[in-house]
Amino acid sequence: MRFFWFAILCVVSCLSVSEAMTQETNLLELSRNSGVKLISQSGNSSGSGFFIDDQHVLTCFHVVAALSVKDKTVTWTIYPDIQVVLPSGETISGTVVSPPTQADPAPLVHDFAIVKLNRKPSKQFSKVDLASDKETVKVGDDVAFSGYPLATPGMVTHRGMISGFDDSASLIFVQASINKGNSGGALLNSHGHAVGIISMREGGISQGLGELNVYIDQTASHGSVQIMGVDPLQATKAIIQTLDQYIAPALATHGPYLSFVST
Repeated sequence: MRFFWFAILCVVSCLSVSEAMTQETNLLELSRNSGVKLISQSGNSSGSGFFIDDQHVLTCFHVVAALSVKDKTVTWTIYPDIQVVLPSGETISGTVVSPPTQADPAPLVHDFAIVKLNRKPSKQFSKVDLASDKETVKVGDDVAFSGYPLATPGMVTHRGMISGFDDSASLIFVQASINKGNSGGALLNSHGHAVGIISMREGGISQGLGELNVYIDQTASHGSVQIMGVDPLQATKAIIQTLDQYIAPALATHGPYLSFVST
């Protein structure tokens, strides 16, 4: 009898593991089959995005527009040559259909944009549902996302963990490998719903490296000494730039705007 119950427990355990593996595989496939790359040659911009229906993709506003701040006033210009590269490699031009306005500055404040493809793709791709208000996220939750970091020649998919929030709960801190170019990717929960949009790398080591970079520039303006043909200040600066590119905490924007863009 003891062996009989042990056998049942083993079967149940194997079924649970198999089900978990299938669910994870489906999640990663959804992340990849819904992800796109957005490019603007005029803006020298490259980022990520994801399908929310057959002809619309969601991304970050800063991926599709040039932003500037002067006298505490933010101005922006949407790039006129946005190209959307689909998972199949097909490229279709796109138009931003959610520009910020005085009446609704949410796309600028929360850094998101809806881009409509100027024609329908030749094949269908997976679409990501946006998380409902009832789907709460908490520290320790597993998440997944896909994108095109650091001008990689192909899509890269990662798993990560939610590691915290800012005081307003509008930013999600993610423990994962996120780099420039990941902006705009969908942060998916275990149900495959977007709980946020990969937005930036900020704070932590980046802030300290930035301050060191400024110090090096100030010091170099007074002259530098080469050692065996190498300028130590510029060599250190090169190391800083590499660290800043590859190492930094990751953040995703998150909040009530997600239900807004689903309409």
